[in-house]
Amino acid sequence: MKEIDVLSTNEDIAKILASRLKRERLSQSLKQEELALMADVKPHVVRNLEQHSKISLDNLISIMRALRKTDVFETMFDFEKVRIEVDAFTQNTSNKKHKQRVYDAK
Repeated sequence: MKEIDVLSTNEDIAKILASRLKRERLSQSLKQEELALMADVKPHVVRNLEQHSKISLDNLISIMRALRKTDVFETMFDFEKVRIEVDAFTQNTSNKKHKQRVYDAK
């Protein structure tokens, strides 16, 4: 199997990703239809991924969640930091008093 390198095209990367997800599905002894049901996507979405390496980001995330492979995202993003920043934002906005607008009568 070809490995990803800096010079790989988007198509090469998509094919490798699709191949690895198919291998993971098979290692979990899942049929395409079963994975589709678990991921709440239509069966043709899984077929298109595995045969043509085509998928939307939303469907890719759903499939990865169904396969319990979201840990790859944790290596790409610092989710704990994002949660803290969101919590701080929520706290700051909830403490502010809301201004009521007054409109001039025309």
